[in-house]
Amino acid sequence: MNRFSRLSLILFQFLALVAVPPLLAAPSHFWIGLQAWDAIFNASLVNAIAFIVVLRVFIKLQTYPQRRPSIYIFPVTLTIYAFLLAVLIFLHMQYSTKLLLLGFLFTLSSIAAYYLLDRRHYALRLLCVPSGEIGKLKNTEHVRFKLLSQPALPKAAFDGVVVDFRDETLSPEWERFLSECALNKVRIYNYLQLSETLSGQVNVAHLMENNLGDLTPPEFVMNSKRFIDLAFLVLIAPVAIPLMLIIAVWIMLDSKGGPFYIQPRMGLGGKHFNLVKFRSMTVGHGGSHFTEENESHRITRVGKLIRKNRLDELPQFWNVLKGEMSLIGPRPESAELAKWYQKEVPFFMYRHVVRPGISGWAQVMHGYAAGVDEMKAKLSYDFYYIKHFSLWLDLLIWYKTIKTVLTGFGSR
Repeated sequence: MNRFSRLSLILFQFLALVAVPPLLAAPSHFWIGLQAWDAIFNASLVNAIAFIVVLRVFIKLQTYPQRRPSIYIFPVTLTIYAFLLAVLIFLHMQYSTKLLLLGFLFTLSSIAAYYLLDRRHYALRLLCVPSGEIGKLKNTEHVRFKLLSQPALPKAAFDGVVVDFRDETLSPEWERFLSECALNKVRIYNYLQLSETLSGQVNVAHLMENNLGDLTPPEFVMNSKRFIDLAFLVLIAPVAIPLMLIIAVWIMLDSKGGPFYIQPRMGLGGKHFNLVKFRSMTVGHGGSHFTEENESHRITRVGKLIRKNRLDELPQFWNVLKGEMSLIGPRPESAELAKWYQKEVPFFMYRHVVRPGISGWAQVMHGYAAGVDEMKAKLSYDFYYIKHFSLWLDLLIWYKTIKTVLTGFGSR
């Protein structure tokens, strides 16, 4: 599906959403009076806003690496409609429940149809200049690669050219070819950036080339994240506080010791703070600073349950409230492990330009790490989050976190 076809489909769906549900609901409201028409207008306005926002959010989420973007259609639509409905209730505005339900179902099916048609008929076709590490690129559902044998554009349709600019052995013929591509407005992709987009990781070995030093997170986004964190804590408090009390008592009844585990961690700006978790292991059995594969004997019966669904992380709401952590961000490392990383990874301190989080990109994409190698793999995800720091990426992590909590992905 080309760009014009996609825009035409979106416009048709939007007009249908605005017109069809009110026509279906109008006969039952025609003789009720002006108040009913206000309800229809408000509901129609919500439907129109919701469609635009849901489409925008879903398209934005698709730009981040993930296996099945379609699974976020329902939660995104539900979240937007729930928020707009809360606004209507807060402002004491009249609305038609039937019309909102019709709009919700129509928006859901429209976004799903858009995704299926776009995925089925359109895949990015990229030509690869044989240079550097270009051979590591693999075809995906949405991207197809074709290696060029000579510095000339083929007659077949394509969407751009990929080149590894780190390769200093690129011949003059290929350099002239790239110049001609630029003059003819052919889009040229940097291999390094493209590989990051497809994998969701930043190669720790090439941090200098990623220019992380130029990517200080915008102050507006940082302040917005802080506001969202505090608002969430206020909304979740009536449920979270009783749940945490129950878990705390359960832990003390199950094994000897207090309900909490406190450990020094490194946070924003490299400053240390005391992270609070529910205790999930027996008291008096020390381990290494890495999560080990063979430490299951240390985990209590309650610990196995709360670790599986990340309930052991709930006390960190206190760290979020104090401003030491955020809901979303790189997981804070222990003070001892952070010292080791500073010696082994020169750019490790870039990890602390944002607040650490209860959940993060590495957690939802990789899960828990056991051993040095897996910790380095997780670090590459953390650097991707910092480099692409945005509220959009945070929103995607929120949805993936909910999935992680429900499925127990990556738990140990």
